[in-house]
Amino acid sequence: MNVIRSLCGAVPGIALGIVLMAPSATAQFGGPPAAHGPRPRTTPESIAAGKALFEGTCANCHGVDGSGANGPNIRDAGTRLGPEALYQTLHTGVLGSGMPSFASLGEEKLWQLVDYVSSFGQPTGAAASGDPQKGKAIYDTNACSSCHMIDGQGGSSGPDLSKVGTVRSAALLHKILLDPGGNLPTGDDLQERAQYPAYEMYRVVMKNGKELLGTRVNEDSFTMQLRDESGNIHSVQKFDVKEIVRVPDKSFMPTYKGKLTDEQLNDLVAYLASLGGAK
Repeated sequence: MNVIRSLCGAVPGIALGIVLMAPSATAQFGGPPAAHGPRPRTTPESIAAGKALFEGTCANCHGVDGSGANGPNIRDAGTRLGPEALYQTLHTGVLGSGMPSFASLGEEKLWQLVDYVSSFGQPTGAAASGDPQKGKAIYDTNACSSCHMIDGQGGSSGPDLSKVGTVRSAALLHKILLDPGGNLPTGDDLQERAQYPAYEMYRVVMKNGKELLGTRVNEDSFTMQLRDESGNIHSVQKFDVKEIVRVPDKSFMPTYKGKLTDEQLNDLVAYLASLGGAK
């Protein structure tokens, strides 16, 4: 995930633009991220408190709804960055950009600001008020652990979700559950398996008519290795291949659109958002 610009500053037009291009929070600020305690659970009350803080602290630069005023539009900042990068930006500021540090507000208020900014672009406010315990039951019932690992338990064919709540906003988690192929993991916050994007899908058609569908693990001048839906690795010789085609917007992860109710989706989002420190 890319890392954001600022949420407020004396020279606002520059700040948010620079940070959106940064590869990680550590790279953005030139040092280790600011330490903090576990992220509190997002609630309608924390979003409301964050809204009041935002209007008094940040709206002069970014508008009362984040759509921009003297400074840039940050409506998509929460979705693109995730809670941790938002927190780090607020806590540390962005050197040389006009985005100041708001560390003096304290952790509680910084997380409230994160909750409010993260609420921009959510289809509904309900995602923030889901029940994490019910969401865990939905996670277990749908056998998500067959592909995903949490704290060392589960499968490895999908991303490790142990800290997904710190790098993915509730809004983006909601989008992923509905359209996983259109929201494939990218960036350095969910570990890649190799030098290639870990979850891009390819179809390999052999000269004998056999087809393989999988994610590319490795490739050289003569061979290509694919990981199939079950996690098995297949190595193919290129001289036996008729064509190799990248399959866009495709994922082995199923969509939960129409499979879960809105309430169940919000509960599952709340559970995923709690992973990595949120309580």
